Parts: sequence; structure tokens; C-alpha cells
Amino acid sequence: MQMLRINIRIDGISEVHYTLAAQGSLEVSLLEVFLTAIGGTTVVLGIAAYFGRTFIDLQVSRVIEKYKAELQQKSEVLKTELSIYANEQSVGLSRLDEQRSQAIKEIYAVANKWQELFLEIARPNPPMKLPPELQLRRYLNLAQNFVKVAEDLSVKSRDNAIFFQQESYEIIARFGMAAMDLSCAFYDQTFGKVDMSKDPSYDELFPMIEKERIALRDSPKEDFGQLQSLLLAEFRRLMKADRGGALADTRNRLA
Repeated sequence: MQMLRINIRIDGISEVHYTLAAQGSLEVSLLEVFLTAIGGTTVVLGIAAYFGRTFIDLQVSRVIEKYKAELQQKSEVLKTELSIYANEQSVGLSRLDEQRSQAIKEIYAVANKWQELFLEIARPNPPMKLPPELQLRRYLNLAQNFVKVAEDLSVKSRDNAIFFQQESYEIIARFGMAAMDLSCAFYDQTFGKVDMSKDPSYDELFPMIEKERIALRDSPKEDFGQLQSLLLAEFRRLMKADRGGALADTRNRLA
């Protein structure tokens, strides 16, 4: 029996030496050599594929991590910018609320002063012990201040208009105009009809004053009284002291 020596070299692997029988088993041995060679190649290709997938996965992971890091950085920057913006808005709104609150206090103070004059003029039982001359001088002083304070109310409302929404300012302005109308009407229908530089006729003036005092007392029963309630309700709403129920009711009555 002759022996056949076959040398097979696979790329990257040292030579493999096979010694085969040269007779009957030659065909089988060659088949085994072929299959063995294919198996070695398969192993090499499998290893290459494994490392290839691992390399690709590693590169993809690196890209993802880089993207996540960039996204996180952008997210932090955006959060910071939003925080700064929110703080600026909060400060701005707080400042506006503070200025509006101050404007409400100023307007309301003047409105209260006007209301005090209104009550003093329209009181049912005026001082009766004063001499006619002093009584007339008293009413003249009240009437002049009545007009002056109404003018102050209009000016104060106008100067602070920027701090109010249009709807709120309309309520304030309507009250101011109504107060001015009442003040001017009282003065014009009394002292506006006489020359106070001369000796006034008490018999003429006092009946006119009494008539206009009665008209003032009746005014709260009409639209002006509702305007007073509307103004107070609006100020309470703006100062967050009212949920808006009273304001809605008054608006419905005026509608």
C-alpha cells in the first residue's frame, strides 16, 4: 500500500499535513480533507463576522453616546435659558402688579375723598347752628372742593391708565366721569348761578342748595350707585380679594 502525503495551506493558518492511503481509501480521505478545509474556513469567517459585528456595535454605541451627550448639553442650556426667561417674566409681572396695586391705592384714595365730600354735602341733617353767612361759605367750600377732587380723580385715573386692561380702565373712567358730572351739576345749579363777589341772596341760594342736595342723595339709587359698586368690585378683583362673583352681578345689573 502506497502512502500519499498531501499538504494543504489555508490563508492565515499553518500548513496541515495529511497522509492518506493511496488505494481504496483515497476517495474517502480526499473527501475528509475537503470537508476539513471547508470547516476551517467557516470558523475563520465566523470569527471575522463576530468581530465585524462587535466593531460596528461599538461604533454605533459611541455615536449614540456622543449624540446623547450633545443632546443633554443642549437640554441643560435650554433649561437655563427658560429658567432665566421665566424669572424675567416673573419679575416683570411682579413689578407690574406692584405698580398696578399702587395705582389702585392712589385712585381709590381720591375716590374716597370725593365720596366723603359727597356724603358731607348730601347729609340729611346739616349743621343748623351756623349763621347763614357761615353756612353759605361752608357749602361754597364743599362745592368747590367737590369739583376739584373730581378733577383730581380724572387726572389720577388717566395718569395710571397704562397699568390697567381696557375693560378695567373703562370701569374706572366711567366712575370718574359720573363723579365729575355730579360735582359740576351741583356747583353749576347753585353757586354757578350767582355772583359770589356780591352779597348773595340767602333766600335765593339756600332753596337751590337744598334741591341739589336732595338730587345728590338720590343719585346712589340710580346708575351712579351701581358704578360705585362696580368700581369697588373691580378693584377687589384686581387686588385678588374677590373671585369675580360680585363684579359679574353688578355688570349684569348695568347691562
